[in-house]
Amino acid sequence: MLGNDNINETTDFESMDIPDSVKRELFQKTALLSGLLRWVPDLVFFKDSDGVFLSCNEMFSTYVGKPTSEIIGKTSHDIFDRGRADFFRSNDRRVLESGHSYKSVEWMDRADGKKILLETFKAPLFTEENEIIGVVGVGRDITQRKLAETELQDKKNELFQIVNGSPISAFVINKDHEIIYWNKACEKTTGVKANDIIGTRDTWMAFYNEKRQVLADLIIDNSLSGIEQVYGDKKLQPSFVEGGYEAEDYFPALDKWILFTAAPIRDHNNDIIGAIETLQDITLSKKAEQAILDAKMLAENTSRTKSEFLCNMNHELRTPLNLILGYADLLLTEETGELNEEQKHFAEIIKFAGSRFIELVDSLIYIAEIEEGKMELDIDLFSLPNLISNINKVLSSHALKKSVKLEFDIDPSIKVIYADKSKIKTILHHLISNAIKFTPSGGKVSVSATQDDKNELHLIVKDNGIGISDEDQEQLYNAFVQLDWSLNRKFEGTGLGLSIVKKFVEVQGGRICLESKPGEGSIFEVILPMLSSESSTVLEDICNSTEFSE
Repeated sequence: MLGNDNINETTDFESMDIPDSVKRELFQKTALLSGLLRWVPDLVFFKDSDGVFLSCNEMFSTYVGKPTSEIIGKTSHDIFDRGRADFFRSNDRRVLESGHSYKSVEWMDRADGKKILLETFKAPLFTEENEIIGVVGVGRDITQRKLAETELQDKKNELFQIVNGSPISAFVINKDHEIIYWNKACEKTTGVKANDIIGTRDTWMAFYNEKRQVLADLIIDNSLSGIEQVYGDKKLQPSFVEGGYEAEDYFPALDKWILFTAAPIRDHNNDIIGAIETLQDITLSKKAEQAILDAKMLAENTSRTKSEFLCNMNHELRTPLNLILGYADLLLTEETGELNEEQKHFAEIIKFAGSRFIELVDSLIYIAEIEEGKMELDIDLFSLPNLISNINKVLSSHALKKSVKLEFDIDPSIKVIYADKSKIKTILHHLISNAIKFTPSGGKVSVSATQDDKNELHLIVKDNGIGISDEDQEQLYNAFVQLDWSLNRKFEGTGLGLSIVKKFVEVQGGRICLESKPGEGSIFEVILPMLSSESSTVLEDICNSTEFSE
């Protein structure tokens, strides 16, 4: 370190051919600056107009790899290789000739062999008469800063590629409400080109005929009241991102229904520095939803008209849904290219929602067939243990994900039965999947099959889940009746499964019983007659009876 001895050493100008007045001034300036900059972490040095080092701090000495005593009184050509020395001297002359400071940034080899990026500022030293008598230099190792800047730029480029390449329409605005990203999918959805809108504050122009704030603008302003006022009637709800919201609306300018989600972008201090908004064209889904609502309205007027409509809609709904599910599966297999985690998440959401929709369509068709009296029984011999084993394979993974124990107890005397295999499979699948769905983690679902002395088959599904109140049990099997919207949202279901189960049981001449208390679980028991092949005519008479045709 530069102690007092070093200061004396660095200010020994007697041997130099410099006027006494200049020597005194240099002594004063270098002594003062040496004292002030002794603990500065940057490289600091002083040179006279001939390029001779007058003083330096410890950081400079460390960089050069020489003690201060071997630097003072030397020039750059005495210390460095010719290439670097010429470079340094050229910068010195630039400062001396111009009288202005100069900055250079160069990759340099430190004395220990480590390559660093050195940012050096050089400025002239003036006498009181404004005469330039030397140069002061301050060098700073900015290697880490440069690496951080490069990494940040790489992250920005990566983010841009993700946003621009995403199949989900998205745009990003900064804290000044200026658009900084507008991806290809957004161009396709809105018809507005990125080059025409990036850098402006005109997000509204892509969606509305007059100037107004979009959801992302309100997110940046943290205007909760504004969000509620503008979008409160647009199915507004918080998104999965903290501080984000989603809503849906019809945009006449686009002639599309859009589900839009906006979320804040925060810095390391958790301050909002921008917002990202994604757009999802749900026009097809809204049309399908409207079709289902229309069907429900028709059902309230006439059961037959409703049922016929649903049957006709089967193909129209299933075709686009199968396309959606097929492409979602294709994306998830990554045969068309590797997906990042966000893209996989979106593809899984598409697949999940499509599967839910298929399930709803199937349920509606079952109801329509029953109410139209068009349901047919396909009675044949089949192995009940094998059927239950297949159901176990399908549902065991679902139970495992929920940490629910799934147990089966099949009477070994029950082997082959004569019944409608497809409908019994549907009955068991609905009852078991419902039991798993409404049983909390760590719970248990038990399935048993027995035969009594009346030659009746008893299928029992027992769980220790949330249970069902007496009041709700009265409406449990009614189609198009939801028991509890909050439960329906939490556990996700069509609300038609148990109605179908009851009808499938009754159409086979059986009955279904329920024992349940809230908080204690439920026991569903299906009782079916064990029939011989000669009994098929009895089942057909039951199926075609007035009770099941209405």
